[in-house]
Amino acid sequence: MNKIAIIITTFLRDTAMYKTVQSIIDNYPDNCIVLIADQGYQTDEKTITYDYFKSQMPCEVYYLPFDCGLSYARNFLVNKAKELGYDYCLVSSDSIQFTEKYNFEPIIDFLKREENRGLVGGELLQSKCSWEFNLEVDNIAIHLFPANENIIENGINYKKCEIVRNIFLAKTNTIIDLWDTEMKLGEHELAFIEYKKRGYKVFWTDYLTFKKNNTAGSDEYRVYRGRLGDYLKILKLKLGIAKWVIYEK
Repeated sequence: MNKIAIIITTFLRDTAMYKTVQSIIDNYPDNCIVLIADQGYQTDEKTITYDYFKSQMPCEVYYLPFDCGLSYARNFLVNKAKELGYDYCLVSSDSIQFTEKYNFEPIIDFLKREENRGLVGGELLQSKCSWEFNLEVDNIAIHLFPANENIIENGINYKKCEIVRNIFLAKTNTIIDLWDTEMKLGEHELAFIEYKKRGYKVFWTDYLTFKKNNTAGSDEYRVYRGRLGDYLKILKLKLGIAKWVIYEK
């Protein structure tokens, strides 16, 4: 059976993170390890909670520098997964909950059939919007186009696209240092533009369905989250674009 690292980044959303990890414990998939990168505060409550998680399933927790950023934390966890010998990563976050005990083997079999099949995104209930598109970049913006090509293998329907939401199963080797560490926020599109440059294929399926926890974070979290506009300015400079995203018909 294939080994999967479930990687979770968390920052100042402890309550959401506790609920997310508990949902994994309640639906623990075989042959997985949970890797958590915490760039928030170390507290006694958190220490006790993390010890509980470790008693329930294979789990490792890494405290990273405060506010080091999501990109830094994701890169750290992917490299850790590689170091520990996990060939696949389920990339997730502190607000995405499991809804069932998943069987990832059919998805891994699908990825194995072609070397350049890189990752498969899942459906995310209660998310603000879909994000499964094809993408192109010019000097105006990132253009998102409808993805209309589908593949059915072993009874599972896959949509071929070039970007998905923030929950996906990937070959570990394909996402090493994928995220730009200068981008503490607004990193998502840039990562998938880089992934496209690497030559890997992206797919989406509702065979894997997760749930978004939209509970608001603390006042302090909202202050840090409020910097998104600043990082989108950096994104535009990096790509040489005037706008951010344009949805094309």
